[in-house]
Amino acid sequence: MVQAIFFDFDGTLADTAKLAVVATQRAFVAAGLPEPQTADVLHYQGVPIETSFPLLGAADLTPAQLDALFAAFREEYRLGESPATIELFPGIAQVLHNLQLAGKDLFLLTSKKTVVAQRNLALLEVADYFTEIYGSDKVVAYKPNPAGLIDILGKRHIQPDQAAMVGDATFDIEAGNGAGVLSVAVTWGSHDLAKLTSAQPDVIVDDAAALEAALMK
Repeated sequence: MVQAIFFDFDGTLADTAKLAVVATQRAFVAAGLPEPQTADVLHYQGVPIETSFPLLGAADLTPAQLDALFAAFREEYRLGESPATIELFPGIAQVLHNLQLAGKDLFLLTSKKTVVAQRNLALLEVADYFTEIYGSDKVVAYKPNPAGLIDILGKRHIQPDQAAMVGDATFDIEAGNGAGVLSVAVTWGSHDLAKLTSAQPDVIVDDAAALEAALMK
């Protein structure tokens, strides 16, 4: 039985695609870099910008220049946060409510910094559903590396066969599979069905009702 559930944020619980793209493109242009393509930004939305930005065209920057680029992105993102740019996907609030009522322990495992994730959950009025938020600054390794999830499971004394990882990207599924937990792919996020299938998730769901059913088992 699944008792502990780890959710990705961007593309899984909330639609932040437009904000992420705009903030990334503005930060790159301001730094004198070519504007990344929308599809490329969305592909890497599931990993921290420390990993994705060099892959998007910032690999030749000095460490100081990279830090400035990261700071510029985070400021653009913060300024753009609103109910119009960060929205829960249909049915997600009810799923979180029902899972909590069923006694499940809910966690957030996101590529965002913890403070940003906390701010976004508060904006969406769903922060109280989560036992703890694990941002990129609170894990020993980023997704798709499973080490971060494995470390959390160990520290919380959670058996892998009692846990699930829910995400919209192959990075989430690979981390879940590597940690030995139930991997649940949602099809409404950044990676399409073909990409998700290639990562071999245990379950693929197309809507909130199917997600809830998979996690209630």
